[in-house]
Amino acid sequence: MKIVVVSHGPFADGLVSSVQMLVGAQQELLSFGLAPEEDRSTLQDKVRQVLEHAGDEEVLVLSDLFHGTPFNVCVELMEHFSFRHITGINLPLLVSIIMNRNAGMSAEEICVQVLKEAAATVKDVNLLLTENEGDEE
Repeated sequence: MKIVVVSHGPFADGLVSSVQMLVGAQQELLSFGLAPEEDRSTLQDKVRQVLEHAGDEEVLVLSDLFHGTPFNVCVELMEHFSFRHITGINLPLLVSIIMNRNAGMSAEEICVQVLKEAAATVKDVNLLLTENEGDEE
């Protein structure tokens, strides 16, 4: 399965670099960022090339921001190509996606799992610390 991370600016590159620091080098993990000086068609062409060369291989596309330009570019491509697309990606979810892919899960199974895990990836640390102080008493 190919995993393609798309974002505004270098966010996608940073996510991929960080996840590989945590779980090791990964094959078929690509990142594309939309630079301020680039037109949206540049990003669309990069993702389109991956999709055109995927053949029968599953593709999971991860975008940074719901309704942002990278998201919209991918939604437009969904009219012509069959792939899974999750938006709102963050580092903990990407780690989970990689681990699940390495365990042999399909793109559809990964999407179901990621949606279950998503809310737990964001924490109010002040609230956690306050709760922990209460537990210690």
